[in-house]
Amino acid sequence: MKAKPLAIGAAIALLAVLGVSDLRNKDANAIERAHDRAGLQVDCEATKIDGRKWAACRYKNGAPASAWLERDGAWVAANGNAHKVVERLANVQDLAGLPNLQSATTSAPAMPAELFK
Repeated sequence: MKAKPLAIGAAIALLAVLGVSDLRNKDANAIERAHDRAGLQVDCEATKIDGRKWAACRYKNGAPASAWLERDGAWVAANGNAHKVVERLANVQDLAGLPNLQSATTSAPAMPAELFK
C-alpha cells in the first residue's frame, strides 16, 4: 500500500529535478533544438567567458561543432559550422520555439580558444 505513494513522490521529485535542469540549461537546450531542426545532432553547453555568454556545441562523437555568442537577444555564429546551421535553417519552414540564430555580416565575434577545451 505504501509503495504507490512512494512511487508517486519519486516521480514528482524526478520531474522537478528535470524541470530545474531544463531551466538552468535553457539556452543550450534551445540551441540544440535549432540544430535538430537543421538536421544535426549535437550537445550544447552555455558558459560565460570574460563576461560574455557563449554556447559551444559538439557533435555526438565529441568533435567540436558550432560556436555562438549571445548578442542583443540573438545568438551570433562564431565559426563556420555555426554559419552552416544558419544556412540550413533558412530552408526550414517551422522555426517556432527556436532561438534567434544569425550570421553577422559585420563585426563577427571572435571565438575564444578556451570555448572548446
